[in-house]
Amino acid sequence: MAAKPLMLGRSRTYRPSLWARLFLSENWKLVLSPAFQDRLSLKSTGQDEIPCLGVTSVSSTKALLWHTVEIRSKGRIDALSGLTAKATQTLRDDLLAFVNQHLADLIDSDKERLREVDSKIRAITDSNRQYLAHADVSRAIASVPGNASLALAHPLFDAALIPDALRAYLPTSFEMLTDPGVRSRYNENFVVHEMRKFEEFFADLGGFSLSQEQREACIRLEDNNLLVASAGSGKSATMVGKVAYVLEKGLYDPSEILVLAFNKSAADELKERIARQLNVEEETLECRVTTFHALGRGIIEETEGRPPQLANWVEHPAGEARVIDKIIRELMEANEEFRRLWIDLLSILPKADIPAEVFDSEADYNRYIADRNDKGGSTIGTLADVYVKSLQEQRIANWLWVHSVEFEYEKQISFKEEDGNERFVQPDFHYP
Repeated sequence: MAAKPLMLGRSRTYRPSLWARLFLSENWKLVLSPAFQDRLSLKSTGQDEIPCLGVTSVSSTKALLWHTVEIRSKGRIDALSGLTAKATQTLRDDLLAFVNQHLADLIDSDKERLREVDSKIRAITDSNRQYLAHADVSRAIASVPGNASLALAHPLFDAALIPDALRAYLPTSFEMLTDPGVRSRYNENFVVHEMRKFEEFFADLGGFSLSQEQREACIRLEDNNLLVASAGSGKSATMVGKVAYVLEKGLYDPSEILVLAFNKSAADELKERIARQLNVEEETLECRVTTFHALGRGIIEETEGRPPQLANWVEHPAGEARVIDKIIRELMEANEEFRRLWIDLLSILPKADIPAEVFDSEADYNRYIADRNDKGGSTIGTLADVYVKSLQEQRIANWLWVHSVEFEYEKQISFKEEDGNERFVQPDFHYP
């Protein structure tokens, strides 16, 4: 049957399909019962109950034959496999409806607190104080004690899945939480407002003036932000500006800010620039600026009481290359398919196709792509002993040579058109 909201008048039991039980030995059983609306009853290796408030996500994954519903809750992950596509969608929908029914019951039992929650949200939006990420709204709601705020701040709360009568109790400000479009419109207006308000601030950050795009990247404070920019376009300056902006606004304490870079030199540069912008010594900078590697090492050392044990080849200059070479040789000997693909890779793709814009100059790019220069315009050598003008053409020529396909590069050929006239063309690749 088609997926639909859970009917709460009776218990529902979910199990893997008969074929999955026979061939995959899947033998779990999930019960959603109206008698126990605050928990899920799951029998797998043993009988267990999962509190609805503890469930943090419900997702589904597809496979060739059997699909899976994954329930994440505090301290555990339960994968319910062996389902058909239809059963997967139904179970996922029913789980979300069941959890939201419990959340609705909590809100209904604590409706008088809704005004307090409303005032917390309005304290942010009415003053136009900050950009609002979903987590900001959730934190504002969670700061009010009681069942209502507990339910509204739950990661699976969905206003569309609670009863209409109860939804009518929700104040207008709750649209920030229940309607993504409302929050989006607020944030777009906020960005315009902040661009004007902080124009002088962004015009002089460490002696540099940020572009409009950089300023917008500093102001937008979503739960996750992806900044796409090419090399040398000012990503570091934007990171410095973002730190300076949130501290100027008083949104976070310096000790709450973590800035990560891929290598130590980049981290050192960021630390120096942030300290200079904040007018403090690097030694007294409270923001933590480090590398991904150092952060991970520190976490391991803190939790295990000792630094991580590295493999004996890690710090050897050629250690990594030797290990990779050993893996490749073993695969070449044991796996015929890998051996064929590896030879094709080395033959057809001798160089990575790195775009020209990544290089600092045209000369650097030309040095990268050229096997050797000649007096003509074609400078990239191929296995077929012809020279072509791009890495893409090199890939084509190498593939043709590996597969013994005869071709001529940029040869002028002629053909007759329908009216009898002779026409000359010069294709990149001509196959005699």
